[in-house]
Amino acid sequence: MKTVIFSDVHGNFEALESVLAHASGAGAAQYICLGDVVGYGANPNECVERIRAIEGCVCLRGNHDAAVVDESERQFFHEVALEGIQYTETAINDSNREFLRNLPFVHEGASFIAVHASPYHPPDWDYVLDQDGARRAFGAMGERRLAFIGHSHYPAVFCDDGTATQLMPHEKVVLEVAKERYIVNVGSVGQPRDGNPLACYALYDDEESTIMLFRVDYDKERAAEKILRAGLPPVLAERILSGH
Repeated sequence: MKTVIFSDVHGNFEALESVLAHASGAGAAQYICLGDVVGYGANPNECVERIRAIEGCVCLRGNHDAAVVDESERQFFHEVALEGIQYTETAINDSNREFLRNLPFVHEGASFIAVHASPYHPPDWDYVLDQDGARRAFGAMGERRLAFIGHSHYPAVFCDDGTATQLMPHEKVVLEVAKERYIVNVGSVGQPRDGNPLACYALYDDEESTIMLFRVDYDKERAAEKILRAGLPPVLAERILSGH
């Protein structure tokens, strides 16, 4: 079965629409959003509603989603991120707020686990950026061989042999789950931070045990203009254009 996996939309409706249009031709039987549907971007309602409209889509809780509905989640947010949360809190409607409030932290598939930040204490929003973070995550996976995460906005594959590699676009990576365990970061739809401003998502094929990352162009200028018109910090528009 093929599964489309994406994360960190962050209120960027133009990026989300382009990713879903591209993914529609992949023949996927399932869609999974790893969270952070909102925050930073100017279109929280449109992004939530678009994901809610995907039949059978699994959507998980990200730290920005949590912060919109729970002020206690905001204590570690920097000023720019906090402005995005405050904007979203004002803009989002009651139905979409309730949707965010009820999102689960973890999804367990037949052959993998999915979570926004890390399998290690998901409500703590731990980062998997290096081998220390990877060791904590692998230690929390139990017998599971594969985990999908987002959160850092940087697509990468961590292996429990101690290696980590950047997940490159349009390159099919074979996951030898019979021999090794893996943590795959699928990057960000709406705010990439790896120097490539193109939106990204991943396609997982559990029959072939492969993962492929796709980068999708979209109207970045329009998304950035919306951020500025909404009165959000200009750095959020600049990030969309630069991919940093």
